Amino acid sequence: MYMSKIRIGVIRGGKSDEFEISIKTGGNILKNLPADKYKGVDILITRDGEWHLGGVPKDPREIALHIDVAFNTLHGEHGEDGKVSQILEEMKIPYTGSEAVPSSIALNKPLTKEALRRAGIKVPPGMLIEDYRDEVGGGSRADKIHELALKIFRSIPPPWVLKPARGGSSINTFVAKSFEELQKVLDNLFDYGGDLVVEQYLRGKEVSSGVIENFRHERHYPLMPVEVKKKGDLFNFEEKQQPELICPSTLSRAEKDAVMDTAIQAHKVLGLRDYSVSDFIVLPKSIYLLEVNNNPKCAECSIMAESLKAVGSNIGDLADHLITLALERK
Repeated sequence: MYMSKIRIGVIRGGKSDEFEISIKTGGNILKNLPADKYKGVDILITRDGEWHLGGVPKDPREIALHIDVAFNTLHGEHGEDGKVSQILEEMKIPYTGSEAVPSSIALNKPLTKEALRRAGIKVPPGMLIEDYRDEVGGGSRADKIHELALKIFRSIPPPWVLKPARGGSSINTFVAKSFEELQKVLDNLFDYGGDLVVEQYLRGKEVSSGVIENFRHERHYPLMPVEVKKKGDLFNFEEKQQPELICPSTLSRAEKDAVMDTAIQAHKVLGLRDYSVSDFIVLPKSIYLLEVNNNPKCAECSIMAESLKAVGSNIGDLADHLITLALERK
């Protein structure tokens, strides 16, 4: 008997600074959907938030009539923060990934850090500067920056990492090693405003570990840690487009187990669904969790793709699995 293919709406693009990364993730999912089961439907959200189907602007409710499942490949704000998940929930379209509220928490670095800290997971010492430009009182821009730099200097030992409280891919993320550098970074970030996270910079091995739910007969299946080979102090935005990855990593067996166990714990603590990837700094005697990605990047050269390859799987298998989980919730 002829069976029609399940229509998978792959949502990519979006309003965040991670537009191009989302385009790559979505393109790789479309390319790797098992063709015998699924028909890929390319759904583009432009940088100004307009939804497109087949190159034509359409209302999301109209697009919903053309798909059976939504595969969310948006990254950053307006996609990974639960807003699109909420739209899909209202339209009663099953979708991959975490629900709206856990997504919004996971993208908010201060909320995530607080939840992880309460659960006993180590995170770097840091502080939140709310509404950066209004944090300090009157005076010139230089006076404000100097005063704020003093506040940071007195609160957190150098060096420092400064980054937006929401967002990913190390966009607008900087390392400062001296008081003078700290002022320069604050000056660079001044025009962006918003909430700012400042953390103590920890020098160690940077690794990421994924978690997939209900995979290979395990409720939470941990993927082997992938080690990132950085060229500088940060695994920056440019390096993340063509990363140099080491898998299996150079971690000891005990370190690998600790990283994977913590990735599962973080996934549970944040109430995430389907899959996630957690980023860590591994020091000789401590492991610190940096961030949790609730909608992991799945481009050809991504950490997720490398992790799957290491366990004899691939992005096509992952896509099939995530779609199956979404359909089971229908």
